[in-house]
Amino acid sequence: MTAGGIDLGQVAQRTMGEALRRGIAGVRVSAGRSRSVSVTWRKGRPDKVQESARRAVTLHLYLDGRYTTCSTNDLRPEALDRFLDGAAAMCRAMTPDPYRVLPDPSLYEGRDDRDLEIFDPAVAGITADQRKRFAAQIEAAALEVGGERAIQAETTWEDEENEFVQIHSNGFEGSRSGTTFGAWADVSFQDEGDKRPSGDWGAVCRRRADLPEAADVGRRAAEAGLRRLGARKIPTARRTMIVENRVVGGLLGHLLAAASGRALQQKQSFLETFLGKPFGSERLDLLDDPFVPAGLGSRAFDGEGIAAKRMPVFERGAFRNFYIDTYYGKKLGVPPTTGGRSNLVLAPGTRGLDEIIRDVRDGILVCGFLGGNSNSTTGDFSAGIYGTRIENGALGQPVAEMNVAGNHKDLWKRLVEAASDPWPYGSLRAPSLVFDAVQFSGT
Repeated sequence: MTAGGIDLGQVAQRTMGEALRRGIAGVRVSAGRSRSVSVTWRKGRPDKVQESARRAVTLHLYLDGRYTTCSTNDLRPEALDRFLDGAAAMCRAMTPDPYRVLPDPSLYEGRDDRDLEIFDPAVAGITADQRKRFAAQIEAAALEVGGERAIQAETTWEDEENEFVQIHSNGFEGSRSGTTFGAWADVSFQDEGDKRPSGDWGAVCRRRADLPEAADVGRRAAEAGLRRLGARKIPTARRTMIVENRVVGGLLGHLLAAASGRALQQKQSFLETFLGKPFGSERLDLLDDPFVPAGLGSRAFDGEGIAAKRMPVFERGAFRNFYIDTYYGKKLGVPPTTGGRSNLVLAPGTRGLDEIIRDVRDGILVCGFLGGNSNSTTGDFSAGIYGTRIENGALGQPVAEMNVAGNHKDLWKRLVEAASDPWPYGSLRAPSLVFDAVQFSGT
């Protein structure tokens, strides 16, 4: 791979060779570059145009249990030599930790090198005028749909391309190239008194052709804002909770914080006693899938070079796997799985969201979470929400300034249905989720 006249593979090989020559026993090095361009549009003109380009080398050094990681963006040979001198000296100064080692080379084997479709050559043809025009079209659509109550819209287009090479001194070699395209809108509205609610909507994908039309982005953002006008608290009660597909990550992120090897090893995981056992509803089927075509998290290997594999996290409610890297695997005395998430795929159901809503007598469609906290040790959580009340099968009063609270060990048993609408614009492919009798705090 060549970036700006620099061969990333050669840079990585030279860096590793020089680190070994300095007496470092184990070396993991990656050399990469990225370029991104974004246009933010407001009040009928460009508000901000940014272009950034970055290239860097990142080192992980292992020496008799001593470990350090550092990076530099100065890839000139003489600068890299100074960087390596400092990195080697830093590594030797570290306190030994016997669990700090490179992955077992057997974990690199069996790599699936199928085309994951994560690079789109169309990125090279995107022009400055096209970026501005797309952002302007988002704004025009948002303000048209928002009508006279729309104050302003801020819209953004962004495209990025990146590539990197990674090698290890114990035999791993891998490389990856990727692109992303994104579009967002945030529309503010005049509401009662001094209230200024806003609606937002956006999408990120690997391929330019998969990005929604500009008018669609603007329309959806404006509609989200209009649904917040006149929002107020409603009485405290247990109600059906439907979490909109694009915000399900707010719940799953808290749940999966307890699924890390670090949380397990430090006795900070409420999932510790559930491994291989029922945890939630049978409708909780969650797969970590690194092979989703054009997925934002798709990969042939993880950050440690471990060959990617599909990994069930939950199967029919039972908890199956922690995310365990080499370090915490050694500490726990268990084989590593993988240190970080790829694409999370939550199994969808068969009914559309509208059909599900028609069967709800008293509930809330949660369209966003605000702040909140979650305890990975106990499972207790609390978060602010906004959304729309559901009464007798119809969407009604917008709600805001309310909280949902409980414990994950109880909440996920209350999952009664998944809709047929998995969110397509992220590494989390989750549909809208329906929970029964969830505690909401309001008036």
